Amino acid sequence: MSVNRRKLNRAWETLRSLPIPAIGSDRLVDLHDDLLHYDTVIAQEMREYLRGRVINRIRVQIDWELEETLRSFKPQTSAEMECRRELLRYKRRIDDVVRQLLVGQPEEPPLET
Repeated sequence: MSVNRRKLNRAWETLRSLPIPAIGSDRLVDLHDDLLHYDTVIAQEMREYLRGRVINRIRVQIDWELEETLRSFKPQTSAEMECRRELLRYKRRIDDVVRQLLVGQPEEPPLET
C-alpha cells in the first residue's frame, strides 16, 4: 500500500470516527446544512475512489467559501461558539480527506477513445 493511500485511509477513518456536530442554535442551521452537504459530496466521491473509479475533480475541492463563512460567523452565546468550533473542526477533517484524494489523482482524466 502506498504512503498516499495510507494517509487517505487514516484521514477517512478519522473523519468517519467523528460525530457530526450538533446544531448549537437556529442561527447555525444553514451552516450546518452546508457542512453536511460538503460531507455527503466528499463521501460519495470517496466511495467512487474505493471502487476504483476516477474521482470528479470538479466536485472534490476544498470549500473555501464554507471555511470563510464559518470563520466570520459571530457567535452570540457560548453554545454557538462551541458549535462553530466543532463545525470548523469537522470541516477541516473533510478537507484532509479532500487533500489526500487529490494527491493521488492525475490532473486530467484519461481520454476515452
